[in-house]
Parts: sequence; C-alpha cells; structure tokens
Amino acid sequence: MSEIEIESDTVKLSSPPTRQPKRVWFSSFIGAAIEFYDFSIYATAAALVFGPLFFSPAQASVGVVLSFLTLAAGYIARPVGAVVFGHFGDKIGRKTTLITTVVLMGVATALIGVLPTYASVGALAPVLLVTLRVVQGISVGGEWGGAVVMTTEHSSTERRSFMGSATAMGSAFGVLLGFVAFAAVVALTGDNFLVWGWRLPFLATVVLFGLAVYMRLRITESPVMVEAAETNAQATRLPITVVFTKYGKSLALAAGVFTGPFMIHSCMGTFFVSYGVTELGMSRSFLLNASIVGVAMSFIGIPIGGILADKFGRRRVLAVGVTLATVNLLLLGPLFTSATTVGVMLAYALVFTFHSLCLAPIGALYSEMFPTSVRYTGVSMSYQISSLVGGGLGPVAASLLIASGLGLGAVLTMLAIFCLLAGFCVFRLPRTDDVDLRSVDAAI
Repeated sequence: MSEIEIESDTVKLSSPPTRQPKRVWFSSFIGAAIEFYDFSIYATAAALVFGPLFFSPAQASVGVVLSFLTLAAGYIARPVGAVVFGHFGDKIGRKTTLITTVVLMGVATALIGVLPTYASVGALAPVLLVTLRVVQGISVGGEWGGAVVMTTEHSSTERRSFMGSATAMGSAFGVLLGFVAFAAVVALTGDNFLVWGWRLPFLATVVLFGLAVYMRLRITESPVMVEAAETNAQATRLPITVVFTKYGKSLALAAGVFTGPFMIHSCMGTFFVSYGVTELGMSRSFLLNASIVGVAMSFIGIPIGGILADKFGRRRVLAVGVTLATVNLLLLGPLFTSATTVGVMLAYALVFTFHSLCLAPIGALYSEMFPTSVRYTGVSMSYQISSLVGGGLGPVAASLLIASGLGLGAVLTMLAIFCLLAGFCVFRLPRTDDVDLRSVDAAI
C-alpha cells in the first residue's frame, strides 16, 4: 500500500503520484453507478410493473399510489442508513463502510428479481418487496455521502468540485444504465415483460456489484481521515448528535438547497412516466427512451458543472442551476402534455441538463460544510433528507394530487414551491470554496 503524505491541500502519493486519486474517483463513480442503477430500475418498475403485479386487488390509480409508496419507503430508510453508516464511516473509516454499503445493495436488488408476485403468495408479496426496498434505502443512505467524502478528501482545493462530482456522474450513469436496461427488456420480451422480463435488470446486478467491490478493495483510506485519527481529532460524541446540535443550521441549508431540484428529477423518472402512460396514452418504450435522452444530457452536464463550480464557485453555479430549473417549470407542462416526440424529448433534456448544474457542486459544497470528525454523517444526512422529501415524498404527493383531481398544474406548483425554497437556502449559504478540509473545526 502506498504511503500517504499530506502537503497543503494536495494529496501526494509516494509511488506513483497520481494513481490513488484516480482510483478513488473511479471507485466512487462505479459504486454510485451500481447503487443508482439498482435504485433506477426499482423506480422504473414502480412506475410500470409493481402496481399490477404486487398490488393486483387495488384499482389502477390506487395501485400506482401504493407502488410509489414502496418507492418512498426506500427514501424513508435512507436517513437511517446515513446515521448508521455515517457513524461507522466517521468512527472506523470510509473504505470499509463503503464496501459494506455496495454489498448490501447488490444482495437486496438481486433478491427483488426473484420475488414472488401477489398472484403467487398474496399479501406476502408486497411485504417482501417493501422489506427489500428498505434495505436498498439503508444502503444508499450510507453510499452517496461516503463516496463523496472519499473523493473530496483525496482532492486538492482547486479540483474539489470536479472530484466530488464523481458520485454525481456515477449516479447519472447508473440511472442511464437502468433506463437502457428496461428499454431493452421491454423491446426484447414484449408480452412477456410483465411475466418475467422485468426481472432481468434486477438479476444483472450480481455481476455489476462484484465489479464495485473489486474497485473498493483497491483504494486506500482517506488521507484526511488518517490524519484526523493520528491527531485524535475525531468526535468523542455520537456523530449524529454533533451534527444536529452543533451543525444544525448547516444541515438544514444543505438539505434545503437540493430538495426542489431532487423532487423535479425524481418526478420525471417516476411520476411523469406513469402519468404519460395512464393519462396521455404514451407508450412505455417512448417514455423510457425520453428518459434516456434526459439522463444522457445530465451525464454530459455534470462534469461541465463541476469544472465551472471550481472556476466560478459552488454557490454561483448552484444558484444558476436552481434558477433555470425553476423557470423551466413554465415549459415543462406544455412540452410534456404535447405528447409529441420533440416536445417530450425536449422536456426531459431541459430538466436533466439544469439538474446537472444543481448536482455538480453539491458534493464539494457538502464536504466543506462539516468537519472531518462528522463529515461522513453530515454529508450523508444532508443529501438523504433532501432525497426523502424530494425523491421519496415528491412522486407520492404528485400521484395523490392527480388522483384527487387537481391536475398537472397542481404538481408543477408543488415543484415550484420547493425550488423557491432551494433558492432561499442557496442565498443563505456561506462561501466555502477555499476551505481546507483538514481544518474545518477539526477538533470537536
């Protein structure tokens, strides 16, 4: 194992000088890709499959709501994972914790692929589905924050946003891979899609998470974490207690800046797919292809956003992204309800492009708001609170608004309100671009 030296803000390795940061970047990328591939295929299945297969006695609209509630269960479990894995990540180390999270996700997702449906085992089917969904949520709750912390703590100040965007890029790639998998399965299995075709993307996880574990085994512990352990700069109290008592304002602002953008992104991947199929008569394959176009734009936009955030500042790029995402809601309704190829494709492309500007600086920004001793917990909780409200409750609330007869306008209004809240939080954020991650209140 290479000997790690810390000099100024730059991580240097004795042999060779650049290999370990690159490994960490790719490890975070591939780990996030696997985790969000698994979450993506679940979200797509919730919109297209789980209602009729796991909640068959319910009416169609009620089945969709129940299906989205299982999706929300995973988001509800995410903060639990942030607390549990954040604790071990801050107390024991980043590397071991990240290996555990990816293994847990891989096992849970593969098991979903072999679950019996309601027709086979009755009410036990949704119970098993929700249980595995909760396990997925706990895993992701510890994965995202830990991967962000590993990349930013291995980075120089000047490249921290780009390095921190590795997880965001991996997330986008995983979502893209999930959409591609389902689009291919829908096309290849045809009438058998609801019989057995939907299971294939879940079973493919076995191969993918093996690659993620291999990459995690090849990286070294965060040098910032190693230095904190050597100088006894770790928190003596529970990390989650410290985060809420000493860094409560930072936690609230960090969660608030991303809730609105997260809600739009999540609704586009789940609610709008279901709405397009059931209310506008669009085909599943068409909406999956539109989703692929959108996520591809995000995958391109995230590294560009990371570079811009390093050059112009995290807050500025985030403010631009939130503003564009909010204004774009005026176009989203007309473009999507046009049900035309150009309109729907453009709607997805704009939403995901603007979302990438919001997501790119988040990793570096979050890491700079918490000290080493509680950084894993603080970053994880910030992101997972925004994911719970935006990603978990957002699609459920949207489907309830439609079921109550209020229409798509009410959904867009809800999204706008949370984006305005995000803009307010961005305005209140401190400037953190030049923060040294080793000296953010290093001793608590």
